[in-house]
Amino acid sequence: MSLLVPPRRPSRELLDDPSLGCDEMAGSLADIAALDRQWGGSRILARWLLGRRALQASRRARVLDVGAGSGEPSRRLRQGLADGGVAAEVFALDLQWRHLAAGASAAPDGPLPAFAANALRLPLADESVDWVVSTLFLHHFTPEELAALLAEIGRVARQGFALLDLRRHVFPLAFVSVAGRFLFRTRTSRLDGLASIRQAYTRRELAAIAGREGRSARVRRVFPYRLLLTAERS
Repeated sequence: MSLLVPPRRPSRELLDDPSLGCDEMAGSLADIAALDRQWGGSRILARWLLGRRALQASRRARVLDVGAGSGEPSRRLRQGLADGGVAAEVFALDLQWRHLAAGASAAPDGPLPAFAANALRLPLADESVDWVVSTLFLHHFTPEELAALLAEIGRVARQGFALLDLRRHVFPLAFVSVAGRFLFRTRTSRLDGLASIRQAYTRRELAAIAGREGRSARVRRVFPYRLLLTAERS
């Protein structure tokens, strides 16, 4: 392991605690939504999806966003696909219903179709959606859980998936340590930001997990210090 890539340090993030105060929870979800606006996570996913031949042919899609939090990035993804000429149904899924409720109450254009469920046991039939996406979600899982998550996503996705997450490295750790108090309005976001980077995967680690059981997937680096894990059926 490089000196610039510290060992992975799994931990439980504060936003994952159901007992976190509502104001702090809402503020942290707003911080995450602001990151998506600034760094373009939903734009990256929309751009990748719009480049798929299957989507170019049908111009329609059913998309499931797992670990969607407030659902604001899901709405931005839907708009990005619409701007590209694709009529998309985007469904937001999160383990905590109150994350989704907080986002729905603040949405100017009304709530997305959303439901609370465990992503490791999706309450969906095989191939019931076209694509599955996520942002800032994969690092929450152990390697064994992540392999199970990818299998479950592969079960429900008819066309494929695009999963965007952080990349573990000392540079983003140093940046968040110094600039976190200016970037984030809540203490939860500042602490969770560091915890997220510390337990994120490297490109090699993520590719090894995705390659289990012969699963065909591609992992590439995305600016700044993120990884995009994708797969599509031929």
